[in-house]
Amino acid sequence: MLSRILILVVGLLISAPAMSAQNWSGYPATMASFSYSEDNLGEHWQALTDGFRGPLPTAESLKEDALRWPEMSAYTQNHLQSIATEHPELAYLAEGDLDAHYESYAAELRRAWSLLFNGRFEEARNLGLALGPAGYFPGLYAQALHATLIETDQDVRRALLEEVIHLTRDIMPMAPDHPMIRFGNAYGKARILEELSATEAMGTGYTSEIQDTLDALLKENPDNIYAITLLAGVQAGIIEKAGGFIARLTYGAKASSVEKLFEKAQQLSPDYPGVYYEYARARLKMDGSDGKKTALTLLRKIGDRQPLSAEEALLIRAATDLRESLK
Repeated sequence: MLSRILILVVGLLISAPAMSAQNWSGYPATMASFSYSEDNLGEHWQALTDGFRGPLPTAESLKEDALRWPEMSAYTQNHLQSIATEHPELAYLAEGDLDAHYESYAAELRRAWSLLFNGRFEEARNLGLALGPAGYFPGLYAQALHATLIETDQDVRRALLEEVIHLTRDIMPMAPDHPMIRFGNAYGKARILEELSATEAMGTGYTSEIQDTLDALLKENPDNIYAITLLAGVQAGIIEKAGGFIARLTYGAKASSVEKLFEKAQQLSPDYPGVYYEYARARLKMDGSDGKKTALTLLRKIGDRQPLSAEEALLIRAATDLRESLK
């Protein structure tokens, strides 16, 4: 197993695209600000994640993860040793066995998550990838949010999302049943598909892969709000690109299924602005101009909600922009 882990470490270091070299546009200074930290994150974790982004990183949660995914734990140990020179501030984590540093390692992971929720996406990405697979969750999540909610250059956006797919795919063999790795991979593919033509989308092979992944996640946890919302949006995109008949025949995507998924999402998480924003976009994909009235009704439901994080603030901004464009 050691040789396989070393191959993975070298492979990831060599082949991963160097997106950290890009200059990311920052979270807008005029928007709501947040001050989460590794020390206070635990007080807000449930509200920020709805329980679907794993447990709050603690020494105990890391011990449980190491027992469940020992290969990923061993990989993390080797990874931290490999980046000690490049990241001297994290070098202490490579001294001896990682389990002796679980308290400190968990604090670093909470710091990465806090950077994400505060809108410091590039910092969250860089720290997360430096920390190894457990840090990939906040790191690549931050990268995906930046790509979809801030980045305006289509080529850069696609490169960012392709790196999310690449890195989640590479660590998946170490934890093939890990829900966040699988969701992150599906999310990156889904966002890329949105900007492709029907022919281009079909050529990627992503559509079936995304649906299979999200169906499996929902069998394991039928109330996973993020999987529900993403699957509904993907099915709406299939209907838009392929037409109702082909979408239903080939992929089982139906407008009625999209509606049921979004209705469930609203019941499960009525305060999450992403549900209304994505549902509005789905109605426009499926119904075109005939869906404007319904889309506006959905977008108005967001109202004057106060965002809990930078992600929610950006979703509210995107919803506001979409609402104004439909008037």
